[in-house]
Amino acid sequence: MSLSKNYVCRAMFIVVALASLALCLACNNNNYNYYGYSTPSATSGFKHRIMLTNAYAGTIIILNADNDMVYGRTINLATQDQLLAESHDGTFTLAYSNGVSNILSYIDNKIEDISGNTVTLTGNVESLAVLSGNTSAVTASRNAPINGQPTGAVFVIDLTNRVISATIPVPLVRRIVSNHAGTKVLAFADNTNTAYVIDTTAFTAIPIADPNGVLDHPVTAVFSSDDSKVFILSCGAECGGAQASVTAFDPSANTLGASVPVAGATSGILDSSGKLYVAGSPNGAGMLQSLDTSSFSASTAPSTPVAIVNGYHSQMAFTDDGRLYVGSSNCSNMSDAQGNPVQGCLSIYNLSTQAVVNAAPTGDVTGIQPITGLHKAYVVQGGELVIYDTTKDAPRQPLSTQIDVVGQAYAVLQIS
Repeated sequence: MSLSKNYVCRAMFIVVALASLALCLACNNNNYNYYGYSTPSATSGFKHRIMLTNAYAGTIIILNADNDMVYGRTINLATQDQLLAESHDGTFTLAYSNGVSNILSYIDNKIEDISGNTVTLTGNVESLAVLSGNTSAVTASRNAPINGQPTGAVFVIDLTNRVISATIPVPLVRRIVSNHAGTKVLAFADNTNTAYVIDTTAFTAIPIADPNGVLDHPVTAVFSSDDSKVFILSCGAECGGAQASVTAFDPSANTLGASVPVAGATSGILDSSGKLYVAGSPNGAGMLQSLDTSSFSASTAPSTPVAIVNGYHSQMAFTDDGRLYVGSSNCSNMSDAQGNPVQGCLSIYNLSTQAVVNAAPTGDVTGIQPITGLHKAYVVQGGELVIYDTTKDAPRQPLSTQIDVVGQAYAVLQIS
């Protein structure tokens, strides 16, 4: 090749490279539809950091909630559905990867990466909590094998030495719920009317005495902000029982109190005034109700049920602008005649007007993270991240221009 031709080739290469660079820079100026931007520094430096798991890729994506931009470096985990739980002091986050791996990873929030050894469990889990002191964690697995007994165990994990401290047999246990301080743990199993107190020091599961038989397939619990009160939610007919209900529980004495029937109760959340909102799908129809727990008794009257999307409700969160987001799985997704989605598994409830908006994006809701003060909520729907404007009860941008997670988004969490 002649010298002049060589110069021409080099010049063409430079032009193409500059054009590619300009295209990338243009993407970087767009908050959406670009998976990562620029060459990452050691850490993101974001003030409002969001962790978003990609179950298909086995990674955690870090986002800047201020401008919805994606940090250019991911945290590598094992694949499959993932859970996230932050420590009480905000120094680390636990990530659990279900499936073949069943691996618990310890992420140092300062360096935004895995630190130390992982812990392998013997089953899939749906809930995870860090205990008081930030040196132990607790989780439950319905399919964990137990020699000579039905499957199901609660695991207490030593986070200092990265080992399992105890495997506590609880047949078909599906969920644990910890109080805010990480000092009290309740466990709930499938196909039973019994709930359990987990002693994370003696490593025992203590059935909660129910002399009046008020619990009917209990599935979860809600602690008051000061942890002095607990309300156990019974799924009732939706889970093969008879009647859904809310039952008071004294966490200091481990005793049950008054019980109030409700339409459905698979998920619940308390507001600052003591009003408890519960959601469920009796007879396949989604319902939302509220109860005043400040003077809770058997005569407490729940509000008239409000229709919301159906399915199994497991996600609830308060957002800016007086909204309550309620998410479910296995709901009845709806589309119009042209195939455009018109209703999925998310309902947005206006606490002031009691109006309900059933959001159009379809698919299971597996995570809701309000971004307080920024009038937005990060919602994982159908394996994608949808960013909502809480002032409009709708996505901030058309779905086609929102962040495209290449894989399957699953869990979302704002970290310290």
